[in-house]
Amino acid sequence: MKKILPALALVAVIGAAYTLSGERTVAQTELKALRTINVSGMAERKIVPNEAHLRVNLNSMNMKMAEAKTEHDAKLKKLLAITAEAGIDERKVRTESSSIQPIYDYVHDPKTSQSTRIFKGYRVQTQLDVTVGDTAKLGDIMDKITEAGFEQGANTEWGDLLSLNYQIADPDKQRDELLAEAITNARAKAERMAKDANAEVAQVYQINEGNVPSFHPPVPMPMVMMAKSADMAAGREAAYAPPAGEQNVQATVNVVFELK
Repeated sequence: MKKILPALALVAVIGAAYTLSGERTVAQTELKALRTINVSGMAERKIVPNEAHLRVNLNSMNMKMAEAKTEHDAKLKKLLAITAEAGIDERKVRTESSSIQPIYDYVHDPKTSQSTRIFKGYRVQTQLDVTVGDTAKLGDIMDKITEAGFEQGANTEWGDLLSLNYQIADPDKQRDELLAEAITNARAKAERMAKDANAEVAQVYQINEGNVPSFHPPVPMPMVMMAKSADMAAGREAAYAPPAGEQNVQATVNVVFELK
């Protein structure tokens, strides 16, 4: 009986390594070294921004807060009329900031080495972002804004009265397409390398996102806000806006493929 027990133990060990059909168990399969290939992929495009953003700074200064507010509101109403006439939905006119604050000057007296605070009035200010989807209308809209007299009664020492930048209207779609192209590029590279090594690319083992375009807007370009004379307006043949130009964007990924 004592001699039979060691023999049974040996049989149990061998049986643990194989199933009844003679195949290896899952545990032993997992111990097999995984053969992989690690490659990077890149996609690159030249994209022309298809959406313009006009940032308009409406502000009015007056010694009385109520009058400053009235002047400011009249400017805002005029701006909304301009955008509505251009066919821009009011939802595309977004308020970035709005404030009412007293403005002071500080005068230094060299004799006493003290500064005196002088009240200059109240400034009512609203910074608006106007999204212009149809960039062909941009020049005409900018002309109407610059001719609207928004600079009158404004504190022109504070910020640009009008600025412009271009953006991509559908950045998520562009980003996803670039990442998909980068993965395709990575697979093609992996297949060429695997072929030279007498191997084949199987399933994806791991994907890591690398450089991805953020599509951040460029620095806004300030526009001169000044009323145009009738002679200048009459002599102008066509409204003009600065061109958007191309943006070169890239996306990279790192992909680990299994080899077979």
